[in-house]
Amino acid sequence: MNGVTPSDLALLLPELILIGAALVLLLTAHRTRTTSVGTTVTLLAAIAALWAAGRVSPDASASGFGGMLAADGYARYFRVLFCAGLAVVALLSERRIRETGIPRPEYHTLLLLASVGMMLAASSADLLPLYLALELITICAYVLVGIRVERPLANEAAIKYFLSGSFASALMLLGISLTYGLTGTTEFAGIASSLAADGDGASPLLICGLGLICGGLAFKVAAVPFHAWAPDTYQGASAPVAAFLAAGSKAAGLAALCRVVVAAFGPQAEVFSTMLAALAALSVVLGSLVAAAQTDMKRLLAYSSIAHAGFALMGIAAGTAEGAAATMTYAGFYVFMTLGAFGMVIALGERGERVDGYRGLAAQRPVAAAGMLLFLLSLTGIPLTAGFTAKFSVIQSAIHAGRTELAVLAVLSSVVAAFVYMRVAVGMYMKEPCEPEPARIAPTVCLALVFAALVTLAGGLFPGILDSWTVAP
Repeated sequence: MNGVTPSDLALLLPELILIGAALVLLLTAHRTRTTSVGTTVTLLAAIAALWAAGRVSPDASASGFGGMLAADGYARYFRVLFCAGLAVVALLSERRIRETGIPRPEYHTLLLLASVGMMLAASSADLLPLYLALELITICAYVLVGIRVERPLANEAAIKYFLSGSFASALMLLGISLTYGLTGTTEFAGIASSLAADGDGASPLLICGLGLICGGLAFKVAAVPFHAWAPDTYQGASAPVAAFLAAGSKAAGLAALCRVVVAAFGPQAEVFSTMLAALAALSVVLGSLVAAAQTDMKRLLAYSSIAHAGFALMGIAAGTAEGAAATMTYAGFYVFMTLGAFGMVIALGERGERVDGYRGLAAQRPVAAAGMLLFLLSLTGIPLTAGFTAKFSVIQSAIHAGRTELAVLAVLSSVVAAFVYMRVAVGMYMKEPCEPEPARIAPTVCLALVFAALVTLAGGLFPGILDSWTVAP
């Protein structure tokens, strides 16, 4: 690469829009600290970046920065997804940051920069920009988790997240070093060529290096056994931040992992397919079982997200283009049904953070209860919701790849998950209220919930709505 060209910068137009918005917020922080300018700027930037990302053709195959970043249909899909998720999180955050006194410009700047990292992670075609993109996400996330410095629980969560994240980062960096030392390249295409040249006799040390990279990415999606940070972090963070991590950060990890496995690990697909199948099986079982014992709603959704990470990994474990497309579909629908569930937690305030806080909600706020029921049904995987479409696609891809045992395990785990989610639904509709009627939902939160609900319903009523977008890397 001889230098950065205008065409390279043009490929990064969505990311540059978000970076520009972040700089504007930082430069005007002293004037906008007590206003809603941060939310407005973030929303406008997210919409503009979404428009810029959506203009890329699904069959495009452009690359920039010496082949380190790809601007293809796969990157377009996740760029659009992250921009839409950013807009929803910005709406969900408005009331909470006003009530808690969180510094608004800094908060929205961190959201914008973390979203830039997510978009770069999905576009990376080289291990070095991938690593830098993931670090940008996690560094912003550390600060967001502990941004309420007056809360000991938030400080504890941030420290735990930082320590475990640093360990995972070191694992991944060691894996990148081993891979470069043995292949002489960090480009996905170069790694794939090296593995293809070795045939079935790939160096055990190289397999170890790639396994470490896979483990570092598994931490990002909170897959078992790299999941321990998620429950404590989600519980300690404010609800909008927990929603951002559960939806955006996990989708970014899935996007990166899918591209790495398909583009770089392809010649050794069987080895990594077995590894990912084991991670998927452990995640769906442990996430579903432990969620049943939770009394804190954010911890319940944390373990739910671990189980959903397992479902999403099933598509990658299939090792086929169909499986990669299924994982993309799962990530897309998962983002909105998770944001919707966390949005209801935010809408109900402190009451929404306890499982028993939903008792009798249908008698007090029937529309809110109906919305929460929709998201719970989708997380369960009930037909006519996006969750059913997502689960069906990954289970089908596992069966077509010959991993019937994994598909059966996923179905059985869904039965356990149904108990977890329906426990909340039973409390809403079949038990008497034990707390005063909750306050009316803020307009910004209501708008975000309506959008998430529409996507959740559309995904169930029109199962093929994302087919033209889910282009494997």
